[in-house]
Amino acid sequence: MNNTSKILLLRILTVSFLLQCTLATSPAFAIQLHGPPEGLYVHQIGHVLYGLAMLGFAFRIRVSRLAHMTAWKLMTLGAFLLACWNGWAFIAHILDIRVPSIDFLLNEQGIKMGLILRTPVDWLYYLFKMDHLICVPALLCIYLSLRRMNEQPPLPTEMEQE
Repeated sequence: MNNTSKILLLRILTVSFLLQCTLATSPAFAIQLHGPPEGLYVHQIGHVLYGLAMLGFAFRIRVSRLAHMTAWKLMTLGAFLLACWNGWAFIAHILDIRVPSIDFLLNEQGIKMGLILRTPVDWLYYLFKMDHLICVPALLCIYLSLRRMNEQPPLPTEMEQE
């Protein structure tokens, strides 16, 4: 068997393996619900800690020598928006408990597919579930910041300035 045949055989085996992995999949169960009430408490604590970390990160940038640079201004904005998103999601989780189950439309598998807006709590829940309107711009700011940092020459360190 020559090298060309070996390479062809290797490619065929690789493609057939990848097809097998792709076509013979099982459910990933990627969405994990938190068991009441401890799971929600831990999740909410995570939002508080993440929000505080982002506020601390934004503050550290604002008081540093990096604060005047555009890339770091974008990073600060992204961190601040992520802190806001954590507060927004925290409230959404609280409202999630307050919405009665009869207000949700379920499909055959019991998955929530819609919400009947009957009460002010339902309307608030609907509004606060739109957290992507805060999270996506935050991540976009961070992405643009990192891209801009990648295009700039590195800053001299304190040791190099002396």
